[in-house]
Amino acid sequence: MIKAIFFDIDGTLYSHRDYRIPESALCALRLLREQGILLFISTGRHMIMIEHLLGSQIPFDGYVSLTGQICLNREKQIIYKNPIYRTDTEKIVEFFNRKTLPLTLMEENRRYANLADRPAGNVSKNPAAFPPPVEAYQGGAIYQVSGFFGEEETGELLPSLTHCKYATWRNGAIDIISADGGKTAGIKRLLEYYHLDEDSIMAFGDGDNDVDMLEFARIGVAMGNGSPKAREAADYITTDIDLDGISHALKHFGLI
Repeated sequence: MIKAIFFDIDGTLYSHRDYRIPESALCALRLLREQGILLFISTGRHMIMIEHLLGSQIPFDGYVSLTGQICLNREKQIIYKNPIYRTDTEKIVEFFNRKTLPLTLMEENRRYANLADRPAGNVSKNPAAFPPPVEAYQGGAIYQVSGFFGEEETGELLPSLTHCKYATWRNGAIDIISADGGKTAGIKRLLEYYHLDEDSIMAFGDGDNDVDMLEFARIGVAMGNGSPKAREAADYITTDIDLDGISHALKHFGLI
């Protein structure tokens, strides 16, 4: 019996065509809540962006943010955090200060970049294109490093980070996190906090950074617009996000 569902945001719950949660998905989430099924977010996004994109349309029961590096309960209180090793942080900061590649550093309460965001298309209408401020590193713990560039461009940085790994999620976006991090690591913390069993959860995702949670969940659902790796890892492939993908899958499994 499914008691909880974890949702990625970009390309899964949040449409980058219409810049919103599809109405069919909102209706589906409300129906799930009426049945007492717990709803969780599982994303590479910082809480600043989660609140900016999702607002208060649906009250979620918890959050796996920054690809599992910081987890919060329904009151948005932190219940788990996993900063990047200090030795790796020092290497990251050195690279950040060179400004050869655009990087965004994610701390507990803020995010900031080393270079101004390069405009791409009509970003003025896209709430997801909410650039972080360009600021100098002030010495805080770093939980995730993000950037939009090809994997080959990370060759100078990644090999030197002995306690880190990376995942891609959309349009060349790369997130660097702790080697023992990931969405599944964060999900396990929330399952423990809410006394849930892994056999009682379902997960929706579309990117390479969703692969581990799609494989971990009892039912892993990849969006029709998902990456090849996400689709391969899933138990079920639903329709595109903009073709009622969330609602379609939940109906398929008899949950709404």
